[in-house]
Amino acid sequence: ESRENGMEAGMRYKAVFGAMKGTFQKKARYFIVLAGILLAETFLSLFLPQILGDYIDHLDIWGNLRLAGCALGYCSILLLRGAVSIYNEFLSEKLGWVLCDSLRAEVFQKAFHFQLARQKNLKKGDFLERIEGDVNLLLRFFSSMLVDMITSMLMIVGIVAVFYRKAFFLGIIFTILTAFILWMFFQTQGRIAALWKKVREKETDVMDELSQDIAAAKDISGVGKKDYVTERVLGCFQKLEQKSKSAAFRGNVPSTIFFSMLNIGEGAVLVAGIMLLRAGKITLGEVYLILGYTGLLNTPLFSLKYELSQIPKTLAALGRIEEWLRDEGEESGGKETGFKNKSVVFRQVSFGYDESERILDHVNLEIDSGAHVMLEGRTGSGKSTILHLTAGFYAPKQGEILIGGKPVSFYQKEAYHRFLYYIVQENPIFADTIRNNITRYREEFSDADIWKALEAVQLKKWAEEKENGLEEVLLPGNVTKDQAQLLAWAGAVLWNPGILLADEFDAIIHEDTVRIIDDVIQNRLMECTIIMVTHQGRSRIKTDSRYLMENGRTERIA
Repeated sequence: ESRENGMEAGMRYKAVFGAMKGTFQKKARYFIVLAGILLAETFLSLFLPQILGDYIDHLDIWGNLRLAGCALGYCSILLLRGAVSIYNEFLSEKLGWVLCDSLRAEVFQKAFHFQLARQKNLKKGDFLERIEGDVNLLLRFFSSMLVDMITSMLMIVGIVAVFYRKAFFLGIIFTILTAFILWMFFQTQGRIAALWKKVREKETDVMDELSQDIAAAKDISGVGKKDYVTERVLGCFQKLEQKSKSAAFRGNVPSTIFFSMLNIGEGAVLVAGIMLLRAGKITLGEVYLILGYTGLLNTPLFSLKYELSQIPKTLAALGRIEEWLRDEGEESGGKETGFKNKSVVFRQVSFGYDESERILDHVNLEIDSGAHVMLEGRTGSGKSTILHLTAGFYAPKQGEILIGGKPVSFYQKEAYHRFLYYIVQENPIFADTIRNNITRYREEFSDADIWKALEAVQLKKWAEEKENGLEEVLLPGNVTKDQAQLLAWAGAVLWNPGILLADEFDAIIHEDTVRIIDDVIQNRLMECTIIMVTHQGRSRIKTDSRYLMENGRTERIA
């Protein structure tokens, strides 16, 4: 695929062009006018050197009045070409905005067609980079790049045709030269486009990292993660820099060859012009004309070279928008989605939020599939960090973490998050329905399953008493901490995850609520691998093993 030329690659993006098809049809007359303007501008540009060539050849026979008229005509055509060029730029810019605004609307509306779960998982950076970054690249393509390319191609065809008329062999030389330059650029666009697509993806990652960290600035500052987060952001920028440099360097290789070939062509024209002039086959005005057209050829070829060098970025943007428009929110292939077992293994894992202090120091931990484990220890001993690393929120500085015998990165991100269920000390309540607070916006659960889950945590009666039942909208201030925690465990019953992580779930709730949760663990979640964190030890659940976290290490105590 990378070997296909850029123009062929562009034709594959049917969804993108389909989104703009209606607008194009409505504005067809404007495109016809634009085509006429492009032809007029090309004709005027080709006609100007002819006037000067004739002017030079007739200096000795034309009178002052005719020479003055010739000069006036040249200036008039020059001004007319300038006016046509200005109107051309205005109209192309307008049409580019019209086309890309329709595409923006299509991309924006696409987000509302995803399933609710996918909407909650959408990256802000990803969305913004597509609707602004990628569409803006297409805006430049339609408003200037495409017009410049068409104008340049018309100019090249016209100039080569003049060469054929003046000296056939010059026409052959420039036909071969131009064909080679165009072939070279088109052949390399697919590969360079793939590099720029990776750059755009890395820009998305940087945007997403920044948006999340800025949104969580207070929390990051409160737990002392400032240096760690800064290091991660700088790392993202460094990776972006590396990919940008690689794409830019490889993209400039065709340009170097282009300039070399163009210099060869200019030299050939100069030698040929002098030889033909000495042989008396052409006049001095025609020598000027040939040299003038050679110089004029530089402009469209240089413009074409520049615009073609931008094509990979445009194709990368097209590809990303195409993926968005075709994406139905389903899992994508490429990584493992199934989990053969639910074991969790830490091997010599070390981690810290900054380089000066380690929270975990060469931790070894083996939790069998389906085992229930309790982590105990004082605040700040690293218990929650164990959960964060297991969930894949962070990567260890040293060592490895294996889930089912494989690293977290081996699995698809969304599949892994579906396999995992995380319960925090104070379960957040969304200003949304009881249904969505339990299902966490997953749509595969039936009403009957949701009611059974509520019954398991003794909240069924509470929900039935609501005016709208499962569709009752909860407000955070109207839900007690006990009810919020029980809703989280109702979700766990509903999801029946492979691995359940519970962080200080028993810290701020009533003893009766703790007993309800203990019963849920013993009777409803026995097949899950459960890692529970506590520093109060209020839960009386029977565990397979208990570990004490102290000085960044784990010690089995039961």
